[in-house]
Amino acid sequence: MTISISDSDSQGDLGPARHRHLKRAPIREALIDFRVQLAEGVTVQGLEQMAVQLEGDYPTKGIIQTLQAQLDVAGPIIKPDLRHGKLGVLLKSPDEKTQVQFRLNGFTLNRLKPYTSWEEIYPETIRLWRLYVEFAKPTVVVRLAARYINQLELPLPVINLRNYFIAPPQVPESLPQTLRAYLTRVVIHEPSLEHSAIVTQSFEPNPTDKEHAAILLDIDAFKSVALKPVEHEEIDRVLNDLHRFKNDVFFGSITQRASKLFE
Repeated sequence: MTISISDSDSQGDLGPARHRHLKRAPIREALIDFRVQLAEGVTVQGLEQMAVQLEGDYPTKGIIQTLQAQLDVAGPIIKPDLRHGKLGVLLKSPDEKTQVQFRLNGFTLNRLKPYTSWEEIYPETIRLWRLYVEFAKPTVVVRLAARYINQLELPLPVINLRNYFIAPPQVPESLPQTLRAYLTRVVIHEPSLEHSAIVTQSFEPNPTDKEHAAILLDIDAFKSVALKPVEHEEIDRVLNDLHRFKNDVFFGSITQRASKLFE
């Protein structure tokens, strides 16, 4: 499976997409993330106490593990030194579409496909965040993020990728314009609000799908902060601003023609 970035089929509706609600938004996963510093003495066992209060909403529980690897060279032999540790607790809703991470370095809510809406997942995020603050007692919030991983299923054949993306990968004109795979990554900075977004676009062919080319558009909008966990209004403001910034990046990255596929 291949796609093209030639100009042979460029016509109409190729400007940036208009901001609007898309009924079939191509969101594969949405994450709202808080990175924190905890006071000394907080353990994963302490975080597990929250799971008891949430058993009705999130009955499935797992442990988030860390793995550190170190290679020790002793003469001609290299011995791997693998060290495991516990980082936090993972909870899942009955349908496993909503997942919650309570970690020693922060809290994350993941919403898997089908995505509902910001207005639905954000209040639940804040409810669980405040429970995390109550139990874990973080001293400071150092990073806030709204990350959305979009999977755009484009009908084959994709004659010209520029029909769907404002900034597809570029190949020198003297070279073939047909791609088997690609990966691009840029970090955009919005200086007035001190927001940044890691924007990753990639294509890997799926040999089992003969009708579509799946292009990933991963937008991780984030801001480094130094906020007290009880500064609820400021945290709300930053996260909602990041969500709007994420939307700006999404609609600014795809064409109007592409957006019509998801109405």
